[in-house]
Amino acid sequence: MSWLKDVIVDIAATAVIIATVLSSNSILAVIVWGYTGLLLLAKLIPLMGDGFQYMMQKSKTDAPEWFSHLLYAINTGLLLYFQWWYAGVGWAVIWVLSYLTQRKLDARTA
Repeated sequence: MSWLKDVIVDIAATAVIIATVLSSNSILAVIVWGYTGLLLLAKLIPLMGDGFQYMMQKSKTDAPEWFSHLLYAINTGLLLYFQWWYAGVGWAVIWVLSYLTQRKLDARTA
């Protein structure tokens, strides 16, 4: 369970998304949109070259892969359920990009 400290930001992001869709708070909405955009950018960059993939490999956590997939599923599902279509699609793209990046990293280490 020592990996929980590695995913505290991901858990906080999910908590903010839950609070945002339930409360429709405009400040929280800005945080969700900003974090979604930053995370999309962060997930796109490693697909551009080996140097960026090396950086991603160095930042690998001990968290199990299923936990990240669970959080991405919760975030995507909540946003789509509450009709935040663009943000929901953004999180679905983040989820797919994370999967593709992980496959590339796994292939490099094999």
